[in-house]
Amino acid sequence: MELTKKLEDYNALLDRKADLAAQTKENNAAIESMKQEIEDMMIDEDITKITAAGYNFSLVNKTEYSKKSEKDLADAGLNFFEVLRNNDLGDLIKETVDRRTYSAACREMVTERGELPDEIQAVTSVYETTDIARRKAK
Repeated sequence: MELTKKLEDYNALLDRKADLAAQTKENNAAIESMKQEIEDMMIDEDITKITAAGYNFSLVNKTEYSKKSEKDLADAGLNFFEVLRNNDLGDLIKETVDRRTYSAACREMVTERGELPDEIQAVTSVYETTDIARRKAK
């Protein structure tokens, strides 16, 4: 049957996607580990630049910055976004809503209330889609 064959092929693609994601995660971990080993070796051997396998490799000092935790900010009585705005960095702030998270929140609201509030309906497109559910057979 042609449909059964298509479903088997679809299942194989989904399995391959999961395998590739796992391999990518493993590969990224191996890259980070190897990178640290190389950095340590270059520092130990006092080598700042080297050419190998047709590439130039060099140690580069970088300074990285990240936002402090919400707890640390709260303890200090600081609002991260206010501080950014007050220091000419307000243009970095981007209000976003993940579409999948929004869809899930709307589904939950409809489940609890029976419908979306009028204000939410006014800013929301509602449409039906068809998907293929996959569950492991017992």
